[in-house]
Amino acid sequence: MAYYPYTKVQLSLLILSLINIMQITNAFSLNPKVTFRFISDLPKHTPLLKVHGQSKDDDLRVRTLKVGDKFDFSFHENFWGTTHFYCNFVWGPKLNDIDVWKKHKSLCKYPKRFKEDVYCTWLMKDSGIFLARNRNPSPSDFQFAYPWS
Repeated sequence: MAYYPYTKVQLSLLILSLINIMQITNAFSLNPKVTFRFISDLPKHTPLLKVHGQSKDDDLRVRTLKVGDKFDFSFHENFWGTTHFYCNFVWGPKLNDIDVWKKHKSLCKYPKRFKEDVYCTWLMKDSGIFLARNRNPSPSDFQFAYPWS
């Protein structure tokens, strides 16, 4: 019989401890907080906007927004920097699927000073989907991001 320096119990405890440490690290993340706001600025007397946001770990459910309604959510990127949030937007027959947060691929990114919190405000208009990258954007801060499909 071969000699193993660790018993199965010790190895199991080590693995559980590492998993626990990773979860605590994610709960008290050193990464900046990322906040998304979705605003419906669609014409009155048209279909309501449906927003469905999710990641591998979180499903934010479908939210139905009337004109002027807002929906916010926040998170901290995971320890590895692989957090990926995507949203599906449906407005009557028009729709769009967007990676709202994906490292190096989404329009919403960390600011130049990494430790600052991130704010991305998405504005849905009949002419398309617009994005502003600050906490309290003025109308001129919004830039066209995506057309409706």
